[in-house]
Amino acid sequence: MGFGAIIASGDNNELLAQDLTDCVTEVRVEQSLDEPTKFAIRFQEDLEDGEPRVMQSPELQCEQIITVAVEQKGALVCLVRGPITERQSSLTLGGPGSWYEIRGIDRRVEMSRVCYQTCWEGRASEVVSQIFGLYEFESEVQETTRVYEESTGTLNQRATDEDFVKSLARNNNLSFWISVTVEADSTGSALTVEETAHFTASPPRPEGGNSSAAPALSLTPSTDVVLRVNVAKEQCQNVSGFELNQNAEQPTTFNGTAIDDRSVEPQTTSAQDNQPPVVDGGETLSSVATAERTLCLTTAGNQEELQTKSESALSEAGWFVTASATTTAHMLQGVLQPHDVIQVEGLGTRDSGAYQVSAVTHTINAADHHQEVQLRRNSIGPAA
Repeated sequence: MGFGAIIASGDNNELLAQDLTDCVTEVRVEQSLDEPTKFAIRFQEDLEDGEPRVMQSPELQCEQIITVAVEQKGALVCLVRGPITERQSSLTLGGPGSWYEIRGIDRRVEMSRVCYQTCWEGRASEVVSQIFGLYEFESEVQETTRVYEESTGTLNQRATDEDFVKSLARNNNLSFWISVTVEADSTGSALTVEETAHFTASPPRPEGGNSSAAPALSLTPSTDVVLRVNVAKEQCQNVSGFELNQNAEQPTTFNGTAIDDRSVEPQTTSAQDNQPPVVDGGETLSSVATAERTLCLTTAGNQEELQTKSESALSEAGWFVTASATTTAHMLQGVLQPHDVIQVEGLGTRDSGAYQVSAVTHTINAADHHQEVQLRRNSIGPAA
């Protein structure tokens, strides 16, 4: 793995031949909390008997499954697995300087190809489990509250499976993503892969997480990687850049009206972000932004659905502290991915502590594995 990335192709996840691996000049993977993971791999191209050599490879054609992994402390970490959706090439006179690039998306793209019009009954979580099964994913699904029935209203799908599940996750204060675990098989020529589709809260919320009396969110670090920003020389700073932002102009409350399914009477509902702070005793958005900021939201559902959607939207808005860091796998001695929880040191008492990784762009070349990391948290430390 001299280049820094392990690349496999096809449904059987066979490693690329060495002559193709030797032509890789850059691998780029863009990951985020709730969006499909995208990738691009660029190869140095040349002519062989008047034909472009890499471009003709059957392993690198559209719809071929590509798996990209990196090694971390003796284990493999999968960054993405999905089909090639685009090809692009640049051919220069004589061949040298030409390149060929494949681009693709994780297997969520398979869920986005066909639009369905279906009326579902039962819980949204039960529907999601059925959909995941159609694509042969292992699944981790958190149970939702409302039970849809024909008599009171079905759960109507008028979209692709990908958009439908994403919408259900957003409306139920959950996240939807796919994680992949990989290992080298016994022959050393392929990878064994397990894909899990998640429909759960991220980060996990404590029991009673929607209650104002709920305990603090347990942002327990899921990795031993620590971002060290302005620290003493002997502690070894491991980022080359770091930016911190607070956005207080986000909604903190909601008041609305919905029609009851049975009585056909209007019912008012109100909501606020009751998600507990990640910092014990810390200040959340509502305590920082004291002026009224209301959420505008409409829904065709009943009061229960309006309540769920408004709480979900306010919880998302509550993540008002964001940060970005630029680093490398060498500096970190590790690899970060969305949903990871890490410690950040060197930001002072109010801003140091646990953050959730919300997005990572990995750029791997012959020199290093660069990582542009986005972070978030829903509180700052208490004032001194």
